[in-house]
Amino acid sequence: MTQSPDLTPGGFEALTVELLRLGRQIDNSERPEDLANILTPIVDRSHGALHLIAQIFDVIATTCADFAVQDSYANDLQDLCCDAYSNLTDLRDRFNGLDEQFRTFSPDVTRVPRGQRPVRPW
Repeated sequence: MTQSPDLTPGGFEALTVELLRLGRQIDNSERPEDLANILTPIVDRSHGALHLIAQIFDVIATTCADFAVQDSYANDLQDLCCDAYSNLTDLRDRFNGLDEQFRTFSPDVTRVPRGQRPVRPW
């Protein structure tokens, strides 16, 4: 199995360290705004990455249309690529502004410690 040059063994370690750091930041969040500050760089990077990947599938789907006359399999591949494009753009749009939603809470909203949370009836 080939390995991505971006995910070397050292890269996995760095990724793990970063995920642990983010986990600690989330655990230490006291206000919704704290979560917004954590999410902002993640949302920004995800939005850009999802946009680029969606564009790749759009180009592949368009190219498949050029082959569809000669091979019906190209139609199937085009449909799959169109679905991937649609799913990725939907996901991108759902991520967009996610961090800002946490900023709409009142500044008085703070975290209730886990042991003190009321039990929900459902």
